[in-house]
Amino acid sequence: MKYEITAGGRVRLVDVEARKDGRFNVSLDGVTRVVDLARPTPEAFQMLIDGESWEAGAVRAEGGWMVDVMGLSTAVSVVDPRRKSLRLSGAQGGGTLSTQMPGRIVRLLVAPGEPVKKGQAVLVVEAMKMENEMKAPVDGVLAEVFVSEGQVVEAGAKLARIEG
Repeated sequence: MKYEITAGGRVRLVDVEARKDGRFNVSLDGVTRVVDLARPTPEAFQMLIDGESWEAGAVRAEGGWMVDVMGLSTAVSVVDPRRKSLRLSGAQGGGTLSTQMPGRIVRLLVAPGEPVKKGQAVLVVEAMKMENEMKAPVDGVLAEVFVSEGQVVEAGAKLARIEG
C-alpha cells in the first residue's frame, strides 16, 4: 500500500508491502528495506530494518503523529493517497460531486432540496474496504442525486449536483 508521509516539512511517498513471513518490504526513494515490526505498547515500535535494531515512539498529535526516534522528535502526517483522492474528488466540476475510484454507495446523508454547506458530508462511498465521506464543494442546495444506496459506481461517476 502506498502512503504519502510528511515529516519535517518534506513530503515523501512510501510503499509498504506485507510479506508472507510477517515482515514488510518498505520502499522509500527507490530503496527497499525488509522490516520486522513489533509493537509492545500502542505508543512503542521495535523494528529490525535489514537486521539492524531500531526503537521508535509514536503518539497521536494534531494533524497526525509525534514520532520519536533515538531522542529526535518530529511531527509526521500519513495519508493514504487513495483516500486523499476520494476526499479531494468532491470538488470536481464546481457543484458536482464525483469519485475518482470505483466503489459502492453506502449512505445518502442529505436529501434533494436540502441546503448544504461547503465541507458538509453529502454521501458515503465505500472503496477498498474504507468508508469515505463525499463533501459538498460549495454552499448551496442539493439539486440532484444521481445514485442510490447500495449502487456500485465506476471511477469518475457523477454522484450529486449542488446549486449555489
